Amino acid sequence: MNDTIIGQCLADFEAANFRCDAEFIRRFVAALLAKRFVILTGLAGCGKTKLAQAFARWISPRAGATSDPFFPGTEIPSDQISYIVKGADHLAVEFWNGWDEAKAIKVVLPRALIQEWVEYISANKLTKDTPARQIREGVAATTKYSTQLNSFETIFKAAAFATLDAPQASRAYRCYEIVSVGADWTSSEHVLGYADSLDKNRYIRTKALDLILRAVAEPELPHFLILDEMNLSHVERYFADLLSAIESGEPLHLHSDKDANGASAVRDGVPGEVHLPPNLFIVGTVNVDETTYMFSPKVLDRANVLEFRVSSSELKGFLENPAAVDFAKVDAAGAGYGKRLTALAQQSPRLPDAERKMFEAELCLLFDALQATNAEFGFRVAKEGALFLHFHKVLSGDGWEFKAAMDAQILQKLLPKLHGSRNLLEPILCTLATVCFAKRTWELDDEGKEFAYLKGLRAEAAKAARMEDESLDPLGLTPEGNRIYPTAEAYYRLSFEKILRMLERLRANGFTSFAEA
Repeated sequence: MNDTIIGQCLADFEAANFRCDAEFIRRFVAALLAKRFVILTGLAGCGKTKLAQAFARWISPRAGATSDPFFPGTEIPSDQISYIVKGADHLAVEFWNGWDEAKAIKVVLPRALIQEWVEYISANKLTKDTPARQIREGVAATTKYSTQLNSFETIFKAAAFATLDAPQASRAYRCYEIVSVGADWTSSEHVLGYADSLDKNRYIRTKALDLILRAVAEPELPHFLILDEMNLSHVERYFADLLSAIESGEPLHLHSDKDANGASAVRDGVPGEVHLPPNLFIVGTVNVDETTYMFSPKVLDRANVLEFRVSSSELKGFLENPAAVDFAKVDAAGAGYGKRLTALAQQSPRLPDAERKMFEAELCLLFDALQATNAEFGFRVAKEGALFLHFHKVLSGDGWEFKAAMDAQILQKLLPKLHGSRNLLEPILCTLATVCFAKRTWELDDEGKEFAYLKGLRAEAAKAARMEDESLDPLGLTPEGNRIYPTAEAYYRLSFEKILRMLERLRANGFTSFAEA
C-alpha cells in the first residue's frame, strides 16, 4: 500500500459528491493503521459519520457468492454414513453421527479448517473417490491447525464436498455497521448483547456483536464498527470492556455456558469468549452540546481524535452544488486495498534512525513543556505516535514531510486531552503555542548531542509559561493590529491554529476544551 490509495479514495469520493481534503483522508487512514480506534469530532452535520461510512463502503468488497450447506438438521453424506449438522455459527459446525443424543459421537470442526480442505480438493482437482486419508495428508502439509484436529478425516471430507456441491446463493456481506449510541446506555450489553436469563438457549445479539463475529470469520477483510453520537451516554460505562480488550488483547466475556465436559459452549451461535480481531476498526463520532458528555482523558489517550471543520469556501462550494452523497459510486471501489489495510494494521514497524531521532527530540520537548504543569503523557502516546508517523509516510509517498505528520500527532493525540479553567490551561497553551510556532533546523549542536534548536526553544517555552513577557503572547498584536505570530508562519500550523482558538475561548469564557460546540 502506498500514496495511491489516498488519490484513488479522494477521486472516488469526489465522484460520489463527498467532499474531503486529501490530507484529512491521509490522517484518518494513518490513524486507523496506528490504532484501531479513531474518534471524529466537529460541528453537527459536517460529515463525520459520512466519512466513516464512505470509507468503510469504499474499501469493503461487494456482495459475493457464497454457499453454506451447514444448517441445523441437515444430513451430510460420507462414504459410509451420514453426519447430522446439529449446530453452526460463523466459527464452527457441530456434527453428530446419529440422531440419538445419548449414543451419538459429537465433534465441532472450525469452518476455517473445513475451508482448507475445500481449497486443497479444488486446487488438486480431487474427486469423491479420493481416500480421506490422502486428502488429510495433503492438507496437513500447510494447515494452521493441529494434526489431531485433522484426524477427523471422514467428517472433513464429507463437509468439504458438501460445501463444493452446495448451490451458490448470493448474499450481502456487510463489513461495517453504523450503531447509534443511545442516551440510556449504561453497560456493555448495548454493544455486546447478553445471555437471555429466561431461555438458556438464546442470546440477545446486537449489530455490533454480529459484526465482531463476522470479522473473526473473515480475518483478511477489514470490518468497521461506527459508533454514531458516541458521547450521548458516558463512554466509560458501555465501552469499557471493548476499550480494555483493545489495549490488553484479552478476550471479551460474553456468557458462561459449559458443555457436558465442562468446556465453554456456544449459545445461539455466540461463543463464551471472543477476542477483538485485529481486522476490526472502531470509529466513534462525537458532537458537543448540552445533551452530551465529555470524554475522560483515559478514553482520549487511547485514540486519535480528528476534528472536522468547515471553511467558508467549502460551504460556498457545497451551496453551488448541494447534491447528496451517492454511496453507490463508492461501494467496493477500493476493495482491492482491503486485505493490505488489514495486514498493515497488524505490523509494528520502526521509524528509520533519522526520523526516529527527530520524533524523539520533539516528543521529549513536548513532554518537558507539559510536565511543568502536570499535563504530561505516557508511553502509549510515544508508541502510537511513532506508528502514525510511519504509516503517514507510507501513505504520502515521495512528498512526505516530517512536520506534517508530527503536526497531526500533536493535534490528534496531545491537544484533545486538554480542558479546564484559565488558571490551569493558560500557561500550558502559551507554552505549546511557542513550541509549535518556532522554526526548526535539524542540525546538531556543537557537541553533536542534540539538535541545535532545542536549547533555545526550551528556554523560550519556559519563559512563555510564566506569561511575564507580552512579546511571547500567542494572541499578541503589533501596533498595526496584526498578529505577532501569524498562523501561516507556524512550523506546526494545524496545532498552532487550534491552540489559538482554544486560548481565545479560554480568555473569553474562563474555560476551554479541545471540542468545540
